[in-house]
Amino acid sequence: MNKTIPIFNLDGEKINTENVELIDAKPNMDVIHRYVVAFLANQRQGTSSTKTRSDVSGAGKKPWRQKGTGRARIGSIRSPLWRHGGIVFGPKPRDYTCHLPDKMKRIALRDTLNALIGDDGLVGIDVSDGIKTPKTKVFSIFLKKIGLDKAKVLVVLDRNSAHKDEFLMCIRNIENLSYCYAEQINPYLIMTHERIIAQTGILPLLKKISSGEVNV
Repeated sequence: MNKTIPIFNLDGEKINTENVELIDAKPNMDVIHRYVVAFLANQRQGTSSTKTRSDVSGAGKKPWRQKGTGRARIGSIRSPLWRHGGIVFGPKPRDYTCHLPDKMKRIALRDTLNALIGDDGLVGIDVSDGIKTPKTKVFSIFLKKIGLDKAKVLVVLDRNSAHKDEFLMCIRNIENLSYCYAEQINPYLIMTHERIIAQTGILPLLKKISSGEVNV
């Protein structure tokens, strides 16, 4: 299946198009689900920790005798039933790392990108002519002109672009907009954004990803 991607300049004018060949198959939802679960698990630090009754401070002596006082029996002031006592079955430091085969990562990336492109979710932007005033207002006006000012947008940057720093100054601090470099794009980022705006320099890479040839 062939899809046409519009390419705009920073003034919001359509200056070109790019054709992308998509795989005509349904996304593998099982693989995508496995990727998302693994990705979120790998974001966890696993540093949560609580103290059991053997870790909290306090004497081990029995506070009062077992019988004859009229009070409930108790063996230690470090009991979980008492204030400042230990925690029962609380979290301890652990490793949440989840590994996936590279082939599954490649399939998840290919299928999520294909689905987004198929829904007209990919737009190209050409800033090769330079940016005269690198301000947030410039890109906010651009988003309004192409009708994406209300959408949750991911901007994919070209690290080798001559105007990378100026473009970065234009896109940061805009509500509902995130950015990453081409090598950082992943299925989770694609799924959590409605539209992607990519610099023209990385469109060949995205085309290879959508065909399953490359896994970043």
